[in-house]
Amino acid sequence: MEFQGSYIATAIGSFPHKEEKEVLPFILRDFPLIPFWPQLPNRSFLEGMVAQYSEGFPCLKQDEKEQRLWIDTSSGFDEDVERFYQAVEKDDVEFFRISENYARGLRLLEDLAKEEVRKKIKYIKAQVTGPITFGLSLSDQEKRPIFYDPTLREILIHHLSFKARWLEKRLHDLFPSIPTIIFFDEPALSAFGSAFSGLNQENVTLSLNQCYSAVEGLKGTHCCGNTDWSLLLSTGLDILSFDAYGYLENLSLYPKELKYFLERGGILAWGIVPTSEEVLKEDAQSLVNRFQKGVEALSKEGIDPALLKRAILTPSCGTASLSIPLAERVCHLTAEISKRLREEA
Repeated sequence: MEFQGSYIATAIGSFPHKEEKEVLPFILRDFPLIPFWPQLPNRSFLEGMVAQYSEGFPCLKQDEKEQRLWIDTSSGFDEDVERFYQAVEKDDVEFFRISENYARGLRLLEDLAKEEVRKKIKYIKAQVTGPITFGLSLSDQEKRPIFYDPTLREILIHHLSFKARWLEKRLHDLFPSIPTIIFFDEPALSAFGSAFSGLNQENVTLSLNQCYSAVEGLKGTHCCGNTDWSLLLSTGLDILSFDAYGYLENLSLYPKELKYFLERGGILAWGIVPTSEEVLKEDAQSLVNRFQKGVEALSKEGIDPALLKRAILTPSCGTASLSIPLAERVCHLTAEISKRLREEA
């Protein structure tokens, strides 16, 4: 699917609010062209980045009081895995549904599907925690991250692929004529290549590509830190979402890979609005200037500026860790930058 549009705004997904209805006005105001359902981790432990997509994982244990999740393979594992793979083999997408307790924000999709809202939408977005972040954050009873266990890694790839498929089906049901975007969020990729990471490049690439292949529409990955960008750019993703406010120079170190990615139809989602106190030092024009300097820097590396116009604009990360007023400022600035750049295009 080819992306149509320039400088369209959307967000990463998380908000500091506890009620989804509080977020709806800001999505409608600031992100009408690419709206999404909001994640509300401050509402419940179950809406945390890993917990939200853990529902139905074989031998999952959780302690809400201690806010802890883990996988216990010491009892009942074979039976749970058998049920899991029966659902996979039957292509039972509904087995992997995300219930309301885990994602209250999914309710907003019905509000967004109302005709007066839907007619403005160019793309509809959802997000899933990616296999690397999920697999490194969720451990077994020995406190070993499940990504390092080949059996559990295979399960988690199927699990997240079907979660993405369930979300995509939900979007198709409510927005039948609107193209979809599914992000696999991967903050843990910031650790790739460090001395403290035991990640294997082949396992990382294979895991990501298997998840991407489950998605029919556009698929992206958001990484809010620095990483080996050549790895992500070599996968089958369509949209690379990065912290352009903090790490543009790092991405520019990979001009060959970036050029190939853009020439094959890839899109950059520029996280140009900082999701920190730094946002108080910026206004829309200062961030427009920063974006334009970024385009100039990439152009000097041989990137065709015309390819960089096919861009999405976002905050640099989710806003759940911010105060509500600060999160709303981030959203408003993202929308204003998008508006100014589209008017200048």
